[in-house]
Amino acid sequence: MKHILAITVLLFLFYNSQGQKTYVDSLRMHREKYIADLYQVIKSDTAYITFYPADESMIIGAKVEVLAGERPFNLMTSSGKTKEAKKYAKLTFTLAGKEYSLYAYQLLKLKERETTATLLFIPFTDETCGGTSYGGGRYIDLDTRDIRDSRIIIDFNKAYNPYCAFTTGYNCPVPPKENTLPVAVKAGEQYQAGRFIH
Repeated sequence: MKHILAITVLLFLFYNSQGQKTYVDSLRMHREKYIADLYQVIKSDTAYITFYPADESMIIGAKVEVLAGERPFNLMTSSGKTKEAKKYAKLTFTLAGKEYSLYAYQLLKLKERETTATLLFIPFTDETCGGTSYGGGRYIDLDTRDIRDSRIIIDFNKAYNPYCAFTTGYNCPVPPKENTLPVAVKAGEQYQAGRFIH
C-alpha cells in the first residue's frame, strides 16, 4: 500500500508540474516543441516525425538506487568517438507485469555547466528497435532534482531519437548493452527509416 501511495504522489506531482489540464495536452505541447527544435537539425524532414499514441500506462514510477563510487568511463558514440560519462543510478520498475532495470547516466561535459549539471539520460533499446522505432535506440531525459524519496517518474511517451537517426555529423551515445529491454516499448518516438537515408 505504501508503494502504491508513493507512485500516486509522484504522478500527482508530475501532472501538476505540467501546468496543463490533461496529460495528453501536456504531451502534445512537449512533442510540438520537440519537433520545432528538431527542425533546426533536419529541416523539412520533420514532416516524417511520428509518435506512438499517448499511453498513460507508460508513465512508470521507478525505484532509484544512486550508485556511489562509480568511475567515469568512455561512452561509445555512433561516430566511433567517445564521451566521458558516469553511471549515476539504477532505476528499477515494473512494465507489463514484469520487473526491469535501466541505468541513468550523466555526461560529464554537461556536469561542468550550472544549467545542465543536474541532467541525466537513459539511452536504451527495446524490441521495437529496427522495426517501428529507431534501430540505434532511443533516449529519455531525467533530472536529479525530480528524485523524491528514492523514486522518479520515467515517461516512455517522451522517449526520443538521437540526431544520428536523421543526419550525419553528430556523436550520439550508443545505448550500452546493459540498457537493453527484452520487451516492446510502444511509446515515444517512432522511426520511418526510408525517410531518413544518410
